[in-house]
Amino acid sequence: MKKSYFTVALAIWSSCFLMFSIAEAQSTKQTNKVKIVREGVGFDGIVVGRSTMADVAKKFGKGYKLKAHKKYSYQMIYPNGASFYYCQSDKRKQIFDIELRAPFEGKTSRGITLGKSTLEDIYKIYGKKSKDEGLQYPGVSFFYVRSRGKNIVTVIDIVENSGIRQCEEK
Repeated sequence: MKKSYFTVALAIWSSCFLMFSIAEAQSTKQTNKVKIVREGVGFDGIVVGRSTMADVAKKFGKGYKLKAHKKYSYQMIYPNGASFYYCQSDKRKQIFDIELRAPFEGKTSRGITLGKSTLEDIYKIYGKKSKDEGLQYPGVSFFYVRSRGKNIVTVIDIVENSGIRQCEEK
């Protein structure tokens, strides 16, 4: 009789441990999906103003589409919603802008979440700007669309703290 109680207790304990482990793994997996992007810096070791096209391809692979913007810049577009820009005239091919859109899952180091945060959240965290300044802050700018009565952030651009680099046309 004691042996059967012990077996049942062990089975219950094992089940609870297994369920907790699975829940913890799923929670960690979901948390790890959201990338933290740092204003004026970047994410995952790619740094605006320092990293190059080769660094991006090494880190994220060659599964990108390269789009030319007239004779100004190239855009490396990844299926995950991240794009990396470099000037066509730059022989080093340094990244000057990281553009993040859905389905990319990310948020700024100050908490603005792509696809969830609102224009009002930006104002609370970064401050309100004049209409002429738009939503450009040191190292970051935002774009939004009106959806279901709210202004939802749809694009986060990470640029150098001094502002977006201007390219010379080729």
